[in-house]
Amino acid sequence: MKKICFVLLLFTVAGASAQTPRIVNIVNFIRLLEPRDSAVTEDVLYQTVVRQVSLMRDCRLRGTFLLQYDALMDPRYQKLLRSLPKDSFEVGARWELPQPLIEKAGLKWRGRYPWDWRANIGFATGYSPAEREKLIDVYMADFFRVFAYYPATVGSWFIDAHSLGYMYSKYHIVASCNCKDQYGGT
Repeated sequence: MKKICFVLLLFTVAGASAQTPRIVNIVNFIRLLEPRDSAVTEDVLYQTVVRQVSLMRDCRLRGTFLLQYDALMDPRYQKLLRSLPKDSFEVGARWELPQPLIEKAGLKWRGRYPWDWRANIGFATGYSPAEREKLIDVYMADFFRVFAYYPATVGSWFIDAHSLGYMYSKYHIVASCNCKDQYGGT
């Protein structure tokens, strides 16, 4: 059974009046592959995003799609996400580091799979500050090549302060989010 996970970020103020705005943003994290389960193929992941777009349109919901580098480089995601109206959908960066990004930056891949979720491999904390900047520059250059702008939002399981500072000062990101999406069975 396919599962669709929407991460809702909800901001409310305790005791706020009914006139106080409530802000909800649906954030969809996109990665190209899931090595932890052979049933979750690249096509299953892509079709999940297609269905997320469809559900959001049907319900007139706005939201954000954050692309991991391997998905960013996939023509299917490029075509789908470029077709979305910018007044309803934002496209940004998922800051997890798969093998293609590491190698394009000229670094050696140390992972067990093309995406490895260990903190010292799949996340910037496993790299020196100079390497982090190089990885960010490669990601941002390719994102710009695909979408003709830099992402305003970056999300991940966790993002270190150096990387956020660099993204803010050089690429002018305006938002970041930590998503504790978890893989699990029923």
